[in-house]
Amino acid sequence: MKKLIGILITTVGLGLLGLSGAGTTAHASWLTGTKTLWTMTAADGETNLAQVYSTNAPSSKKAYMWNYSHTKRIHNLKNYPNTTWYAIRGISKNKHVYYRISNYNQTIKGLVWSGYVKKFANKTAEDFKTTDQFLNYIKTEPSQKLARAVLKRLPNLPVNLQLSKYAAGRFDLFPQTISGFTDLTPLTTLTLPKSDFSTIKGFDSGMTPTASQQLGWYWGLTYGQPVAPRADKLTEAIKAHNLDMSQFDSTKGNWQIGINLNDNPSMGTVIIAKETD
Repeated sequence: MKKLIGILITTVGLGLLGLSGAGTTAHASWLTGTKTLWTMTAADGETNLAQVYSTNAPSSKKAYMWNYSHTKRIHNLKNYPNTTWYAIRGISKNKHVYYRISNYNQTIKGLVWSGYVKKFANKTAEDFKTTDQFLNYIKTEPSQKLARAVLKRLPNLPVNLQLSKYAAGRFDLFPQTISGFTDLTPLTTLTLPKSDFSTIKGFDSGMTPTASQQLGWYWGLTYGQPVAPRADKLTEAIKAHNLDMSQFDSTKGNWQIGINLNDNPSMGTVIIAKETD
């Protein structure tokens, strides 16, 4: 699906790396022998879904970002340890791979060696054998920034591995009861006002079904963006639907939370249920 969000970098012209053929000698020299491995920009100039990366540069090592012509160092990635990067092009040069990347608001953009960034992991609870392993993934992986922010807004609900495994395979139409759990209450199917979606740059409401107003879909459309305002949409949706969260306090009952919320362009799932076993 194209143009779900407009977080992406405008290309200039149709040449490699978005540059004209009238560059400097150094530019032309670096371009010699390069090969485009993949691109997220269509021939008509529209950008497809960018891949999302985190900084992977050790603090003891310089990790430079270059300008697109690879003639000038413009940033050191170790100064941006928590930045989410969007990559729209992969390029090979002398057996090395480079990415053209940008932060969300495009104030930082350029060319980096692929080893200085790491693609977001997209695991689910089904990939883990124990709750501790799954919780460590949530606590440490960059792709779990949104999940961490959401869980902070649900402080009295422990994460349940089995319920999270169930959440990994379902996005809508939840039953009231499943094996080991009852009173299932999905949070990601709560709807938001249309105005929340109209503020997403490049969002084409005509391309989406009515379900696109759901919270889980909003998070998918805004993947990689700053997490605090996105997590706040949970609070907004809860208030809009008059959902009394005090009833789910785990200190008053065996309430658990199931979560599948990798920060990517797909719908995530957050559900609350009472454990019966």
